[in-house]
Amino acid sequence: MATDSVLARLLPVAGTAYLVYLATQPPPVRWVGLGCLTVVTPFLVGWILGNVFGVGPWSGDSE
Repeated sequence: MATDSVLARLLPVAGTAYLVYLATQPPPVRWVGLGCLTVVTPFLVGWILGNVFGVGPWSGDSE
């Protein structure tokens, strides 16, 4: 299954790392990075909770 691949599991981490990189650059790129992080952070928290603690829609439990 494609969702079990290493690339699929690391894509949210790599994307967030890139947004953090953008947020550390001089303006106007900084504002783009910060704006995107504002939108993505709740999803990232949910993804981490699902993958690490098994809670929520990203828990991987197939019921």
